[in-house]
Amino acid sequence: MSNVTRKRNFTKRACALCASVFVLGGLAACSSTPVAAPTPYKASTTKGGYGYSSEKISGNTYQVRFKATDKTPADLVQQYALHRAAEIAQQEGFTFLAVQKTNVDKKPVLAREIVATNDKPVVLPNDKQCTMSGCDNVAQPMAGATSNDVVKTQINNIYYTITIEMANSPNELQKNALSVSELLAKPLKPKN
Repeated sequence: MSNVTRKRNFTKRACALCASVFVLGGLAACSSTPVAAPTPYKASTTKGGYGYSSEKISGNTYQVRFKATDKTPADLVQQYALHRAAEIAQQEGFTFLAVQKTNVDKKPVLAREIVATNDKPVVLPNDKQCTMSGCDNVAQPMAGATSNDVVKTQINNIYYTITIEMANSPNELQKNALSVSELLAKPLKPKN
């Protein structure tokens, strides 16, 4: 193998390594930016993550939080928090719960959003550079907008918090008592 071929192979590997480091770094940066899309029913995997989390306040009182984007319908966010409260009550062996307090906060945040267009993507020809030792593809100019572009947009994070009390008799919770089994039987979907 000639020195020129070795240098060319080394350069290709070095460029590939640099490109993969750049892509991985870009993906890591993007993963911390929220996506401007509805939040599904799920557990929050980090302290500030999207989804539900809860904290026990006393023996039969919990605080349930659901963090969502404002792309999630408000009634669905409330259903998610109440459904999670019913799951906790069931796990703790209670058959009824009552919402004692609710709170909603909104905070603006920059998010990623995929914008779809009907334009066909631009196809650029491959450029070749030929020498006595063969031909290689060389860099081509970057295409403009594609059919799906990721843009930054401002959304609001919604923080919905409920404080619930649980019991085994509706009489212990007054007129606010809700059946845990009925809450868990309801499908989680937005109201029309």
